[in-house]
Amino acid sequence: MVHAHDPMREDAAAFRRLRYGLGLLGLALPFILALSGRVVDGVVQPTISDVFHTTQRDLLVGGLSAIGVFLMVHRGWRRFPGRWVSPDLIVVLAGMAAMGVAFFPNESTVVATTSQKILGLSRAPVLHYGSALMLYLMMSMTCFLVYAPEADAWERRVYVWSGRVIFASGVMVMVLSGIKNNTQGVLAEIIVAHNLVFWDESIGVWAFSACWLLKAWTDSNRAALRQWSQADGRSDTLMTWLVGGHEPPHPGAGTSRTERFVRASLAALGRLSQAPNPRIRQSATPAQITAQRRHRRVVDQSVTSHRSRKKGPVRRRA
Repeated sequence: MVHAHDPMREDAAAFRRLRYGLGLLGLALPFILALSGRVVDGVVQPTISDVFHTTQRDLLVGGLSAIGVFLMVHRGWRRFPGRWVSPDLIVVLAGMAAMGVAFFPNESTVVATTSQKILGLSRAPVLHYGSALMLYLMMSMTCFLVYAPEADAWERRVYVWSGRVIFASGVMVMVLSGIKNNTQGVLAEIIVAHNLVFWDESIGVWAFSACWLLKAWTDSNRAALRQWSQADGRSDTLMTWLVGGHEPPHPGAGTSRTERFVRASLAALGRLSQAPNPRIRQSATPAQITAQRRHRRVVDQSVTSHRSRKKGPVRRRA
């Protein structure tokens, strides 16, 4: 059956595809930077920020810019009671931080960007590291304060642990970078030789991207559930098959534990709603009203005749 054109549904589907694209881009970006560095330059850079000074600069700036722009324009999370900060503000700050990491390079000896020309070679790295710190902080707060409050059960635990991983990854990036930049010992050589800062930064990005994909997937399932619950030109809707009246609207539906629980709950509610309530006066049909009036007249006549027999014949006054 051909469905009617629904602009709102198409916009929602396009937005979900953008969410999936953002998550997949975050997962793939560290691998792309490492693989391209190995193939083109023969080496993987010690940190993701160091890619800016190689021939893969366009990949880094383009990927971070795409992520930052999407986060900055993303809207849709309400500020529920009990939240001390707006969820939209957290995501916007994360997008601004991603843009800052992209356009403010770290340490360099050559002026290669507009930000370095305006700020100088000494002040641009300060904004770079400040943006990186804010990015990891906002990514972890997104898991803690945006995703986790709206989730439950296993999904909530995934968000909480991902936020912890992102926060720990950001702390370890600062520790490893401090050792790499300020010491000359064996530990600094190990950090550089094995690209520990690069992969530690990647762990935080992967954790955030995985949470974003999980959020997009769960929202997509909820949207599909709402679509099934509407008539949509079909005789079998979600509410009818959930209570056992029809077959599932698509192959394999109704077999998960959650759907079985929802079906059983709605069936129980349906039985409760059909039970008669003695406190509520039920509406009667015209035939029932006529029968009740006839019965009331018969009862009144019988009561009157019984009272007259008890009193005996009426005596007339002389």
